[in-house]
Amino acid sequence: MPTITNQHESAHSLALCADVEAGKRNLDAFGYTVHENFIPPQQVAALRERVLEQAEMELEAGVASISASGHAGKDRHYGGQDETALPISQQVGFLPNKGAEFRALMHHPIALAYARHVFRGVPFNIVSQSALMLRNGGKRQVLHADQQAWPFATPVPVMINVTVALSDYEADMGATNVVPGSHRFPSPDLDMPHEEAAASIGSALLPMVCKAGDALVFESRTWHCQGDSVSDKLRLGIGSVYGMHMVKPQDFYPAIIHDSVYDHLSEEDKDMLGFTVHYEYGGRIGPRNAHDLRANTNCRHPYIPELRRDGSGDEAVLYENMRVAKTDVLSHPVA
Repeated sequence: MPTITNQHESAHSLALCADVEAGKRNLDAFGYTVHENFIPPQQVAALRERVLEQAEMELEAGVASISASGHAGKDRHYGGQDETALPISQQVGFLPNKGAEFRALMHHPIALAYARHVFRGVPFNIVSQSALMLRNGGKRQVLHADQQAWPFATPVPVMINVTVALSDYEADMGATNVVPGSHRFPSPDLDMPHEEAAASIGSALLPMVCKAGDALVFESRTWHCQGDSVSDKLRLGIGSVYGMHMVKPQDFYPAIIHDSVYDHLSEEDKDMLGFTVHYEYGGRIGPRNAHDLRANTNCRHPYIPELRRDGSGDEAVLYENMRVAKTDVLSHPVA
């Protein structure tokens, strides 16, 4: 296999950016970038306050997603607050249901610019949005790529992660570690020690240190992992993961979105949450009952239940203004 010629120290300095075009070059070269000042301090404060409030109340209600090891820990479960200590790791998931400020964040123009760049024009939507909290004691995660489930290499990534830091990310706080240039290689061997895996392609693990308000951006082929947390500081961030439209999302929002939230979604929100059908390919939504208003943004299907001649079944409904999905020109710009 080819090796990476850049030293990882210089890769980190090159991967910092303050504008999108520089960030795109970093993504192409290294598989990641750290975009400085992604959101202003007042937005950091507002998002942090909302996340901490939600997290605290989920703990109190006994419905928090918690772990004693860290993100993606095997001991993750739903439960309440321990009487003696806060959980080492807590995930606040399904964020589009939990505040308009989260739905606004998924439309951030810089995040969308990065997604359009790595997907090379293929339509995309959000596949997961969650807040991750890590405290002292968090253990280093297995080194992996987000598209590890793909059993073959792809010429472009199928997902991209844009994590907005709501606290500083320091190396001893369990900052995300990346392997610069690893996006050009197959996914790592999950059983291989981290440093050995990185060295096998001529690179090294590098902590993505940054300030609150910065964004950690890495595509789904890039090798990465949560680092060990030995700091008393709370690491807090919101990860918005975007995926090509045909990718089965981690969180299937057309089924997850609460009815009370759906009633107030904009057409742009629905599109980003996966309610649009592209190329008539996948993601079609049929009505769940005769009065169901939930539908694709660009098509609506009739309600067709089990029909019986003896009249024991429900009645079919052909809605007004029925339309089929718009037919996009299916092209493969990455071929």
